[in-house]
Amino acid sequence: MGLSKVFNRGIFLVGLLTWFLGIRFYDRFWNPNLIITFFDVGQGDSALVQFPFGETLLVDGGGGWKNWDVGTQVLFPELSRLGILTLDHLLLSHPDNDHGRGFLGIINLLKVKELWLHGALSNLPKKELLKEIEEKLAKKNILEHFIRLTKKLIISGVEVSLIPLHPQMHVRNNQALVMKLKFGKCQILFSGDIEEEGEKEITKKYPEKINLLKVPHHGSLTSSHKEFLTALSPDWAVVSVGANNNYGHPKPQVLKRYREMGIPVFRTDFHGAVRFIFTPEGQVKCETIQGDCGQDQCSTKSKAVPFGVKLRPKVPSVFSLRD
Repeated sequence: MGLSKVFNRGIFLVGLLTWFLGIRFYDRFWNPNLIITFFDVGQGDSALVQFPFGETLLVDGGGGWKNWDVGTQVLFPELSRLGILTLDHLLLSHPDNDHGRGFLGIINLLKVKELWLHGALSNLPKKELLKEIEEKLAKKNILEHFIRLTKKLIISGVEVSLIPLHPQMHVRNNQALVMKLKFGKCQILFSGDIEEEGEKEITKKYPEKINLLKVPHHGSLTSSHKEFLTALSPDWAVVSVGANNNYGHPKPQVLKRYREMGIPVFRTDFHGAVRFIFTPEGQVKCETIQGDCGQDQCSTKSKAVPFGVKLRPKVPSVFSLRD
């Protein structure tokens, strides 16, 4: 091979690498959109919020057990693939294993700046998992912020409302740190595992339409009550759930409520990771591992026609085959 051919090939490869890195750099730091990815972490919750122009937030970290955690085995490879080696914020909705154990691996492997958690946890007896998380935070000098009253932040044009539900509630799932995002016309609610009492508090204090809802408590019968769904009138919903899980989540009766209200439900056990991309103009694009699932526009009014689901042929319905 002549020197000129070697030189030309080298120029081509350098150009290709520069183009690839440029695309990744744009997606990471210059992208003006709000991107929310619900990871497939089995029977647990974990979602990545990529704010416009690069700031990041991981909402819950999935589960695991003593010598294995979702953060190390699932989330770290996914975040690395996206070029994310620093997380600006972690949010722990509540310290159950299926929401928090993955943080142990994440804190070990990535640079983390701070953790947000419910203010009541600073006074209550610590669960073993929370003790482990706090020990790792202390070793790495990572800040803990206990949210005792509703706190509003603006991050790259996104209004972030951190809502600590009443700590005296009878069910621990309702002692949750809920988060609402507002980006232009679009509103998103991360509901943790709240049950009926928590849902009532949310609808009483924030009776606003939500465009995208993280289905509470993995589609349990204790959650997604009709009054809650009617008050928030979400356009789309995502349920994070493990395939063939022992709890039977999401329950067919719950899926029926969503279907009767024309709310499409995307499931991590059927669709894998689910990503929503929100533009500043209020346009929304949905993607799953199964393929493109449509585009739409955020609206402040309930829609008579549900979000168009355009999955590839032979991909299961957005609803369980069991219901």
